[in-house]
Amino acid sequence: MAGIIFLLPILVLVVLFTKIFQFLTGFTNKIAALFGLKSFVGVSGGTIVGAVSLILFCLLCGYLVRIAFFKAISKWVDRKLMANIPGYSIYREMALSKLEDHDKALPFESVVWVKRDAAEQPGFLMETMPDGRLVIFFPTAGKTLEGEVIVIAADQVRKMPETDMKAMKIALDNLGIGLSKIPTR
Repeated sequence: MAGIIFLLPILVLVVLFTKIFQFLTGFTNKIAALFGLKSFVGVSGGTIVGAVSLILFCLLCGYLVRIAFFKAISKWVDRKLMANIPGYSIYREMALSKLEDHDKALPFESVVWVKRDAAEQPGFLMETMPDGRLVIFFPTAGKTLEGEVIVIAADQVRKMPETDMKAMKIALDNLGIGLSKIPTR
């Protein structure tokens, strides 16, 4: 079942591009004939013009979506797709996470360890309140940009400013694997 869900968006894209290519075939054959392009390396001129046209169309749409009016349309289409296609938001977030800059600055001040009952929990210091209490973010294992925020007394928190925040984030993204290599004292 998971394989079908994984392959479904790819299948939809293949079908969509095939339909677009079939729709444009007559037009692209005429354009290719106008330029005298019958075939190149065994590929028909219409197919070449169609592929180039499709790439140019995608680039044009990419530039247009930067304009506020088209950005609003894009967001509206996204909301409609999320509402009507199961799993669309998951695949969209996966694709966007692959496209994002992975070296962006982390919004945390430092790594902290907070004593909770008989255990210690790793977290990130977000800021210090005017009264001295600390705002701590405890990420969800596997999803370090989601989690729990608490405000706690500073004496219950051990700050680790020398600890590499990226290494901690990676360890928490990997469900704790790698925490043994991060200093805790």
